[in-house]
Amino acid sequence: MLLPIASVPSLKHVDTTIFTLRYFGHCMQCTYCADGCCQHGCDVNLAERDRILAVKDELAPFIASPVEQWFSTKVNEDPEYETGKFVRTNTVKGGCVFLNPNGRGCGIHAYALAKGRDYHSIKPAVCWLFPVTWDKAVLRPSWDVTEDLICRATGPFLYDMCRDELGHFFGAPLITELDALRLKAS
Repeated sequence: MLLPIASVPSLKHVDTTIFTLRYFGHCMQCTYCADGCCQHGCDVNLAERDRILAVKDELAPFIASPVEQWFSTKVNEDPEYETGKFVRTNTVKGGCVFLNPNGRGCGIHAYALAKGRDYHSIKPAVCWLFPVTWDKAVLRPSWDVTEDLICRATGPFLYDMCRDELGHFFGAPLITELDALRLKAS
């Protein structure tokens, strides 16, 4: 069962490079980047942080760091987030605190799969929407796809890799509009 997103940002523009840029996309099949897209941590709106902390005892076995080290203490203001505020995940040993230190992938995602939970209900939206994000009412490529991601320029188009996730987050009407824009862009 998909849970509705309480509040999503309003979009006024789409950077059409989401239809022309590529990245490897099948992250758990990658053998060369060591989860490079997760090296900086991520933004987590306060509602997402609270949902993660609500299951901290169940989640803790999937995370190498103690719960006190999961999030920065600095609260940032941003009206585009569900709560209008966000924190960042901390980084440990060159990666997001939630990365599996003994293997690959996200500990939050692994927890959701192990417990039979929909990862959308607990994993930060910024992560599951990757390689696309929003900023100042613009739907655009995540900055690391255009700047430092080793697998950029290979594989499927960004939009193709995250179309379903965008639909889950923003709704079917946006997908209809994006599909039409994609046709014009190709």
